[in-house]
Amino acid sequence: MSVFTSQIRHKPWVTQITVLSAILGGLLALSLKTQDRIRGEQMPSLRPNQFASAYSQLRDDVVDQKKTIADLQSRLNKYQKAAADESGNAKLLSTDLQKANLMAGLVAVTGPGVIVTLRDSKKAPPRPNEMAPEDYITMTRNYIIHSEDIQGVINELRASGAEAIAVNDQRVVATTAIRCVGPVVQVNSIPTNGSPVRIKAVGDPDMLVSAMTMASGLQDQYKVTDPTMFSIDKAKTMTLPAFAGAQPIRFARPAQDQSAEQAQRQSEDAASATDAAAVGAGSPLGSSNTTTH
Repeated sequence: MSVFTSQIRHKPWVTQITVLSAILGGLLALSLKTQDRIRGEQMPSLRPNQFASAYSQLRDDVVDQKKTIADLQSRLNKYQKAAADESGNAKLLSTDLQKANLMAGLVAVTGPGVIVTLRDSKKAPPRPNEMAPEDYITMTRNYIIHSEDIQGVINELRASGAEAIAVNDQRVVATTAIRCVGPVVQVNSIPTNGSPVRIKAVGDPDMLVSAMTMASGLQDQYKVTDPTMFSIDKAKTMTLPAFAGAQPIRFARPAQDQSAEQAQRQSEDAASATDAAAVGAGSPLGSSNTTTH
């Protein structure tokens, strides 16, 4: 037995230090390997405040891009108008194109209409101490404006002849999605202010007000909870902005004549079947009277 072996045997802490050193070496090697992988994959090792700064920069970039798209759309409209002056046929095509852009929401519009304001109620009852937060949210759901409330107003306005609609100054088009993320309303994936939500619609003010305030209509639904949650005002004139977002079309294509005609016939047959069913059920849509004498 050597002198060195004899000394180590009587010092057990040497074994513990050896094991700890091995573990520390493994951790250091793993840390270096992880850093190399992060650098290789270009993964950002940012602090929370740096993430907030990066997000703010990306949001500003999106806003700038939206402005650029709107500017390009405006320039395109000018070019189209200039081309219309070259010939009569081009002028007719330009007129049709302007109408299409108007209906698609790609140009700003001015005209009379209404402004519908939806706001959260201040009459929500306080949460009892014994009630769970989830149950309280369910109980007070009717006191908060949700995305379905906004969509319901838009549907009613469209059915009443609104020709252009904007929610919190964001133009509503066929591809518009409206979502509530916490207290923020997202329109066209753009965060806007939450309550109150202002929905502007260009159209016949009298007809729009009549549709929104008719008996058992939208206004009456809010009266049950809190009348201050809904209001509507006429506007002699107002201007709605153009839709400034991108509209990429990746899958839809113009249908061939035969397929288009077949789809049209199916749509007409479905509408006829619905009318026939309504008449058979005694709906006011039918002209027959089911009363017998």
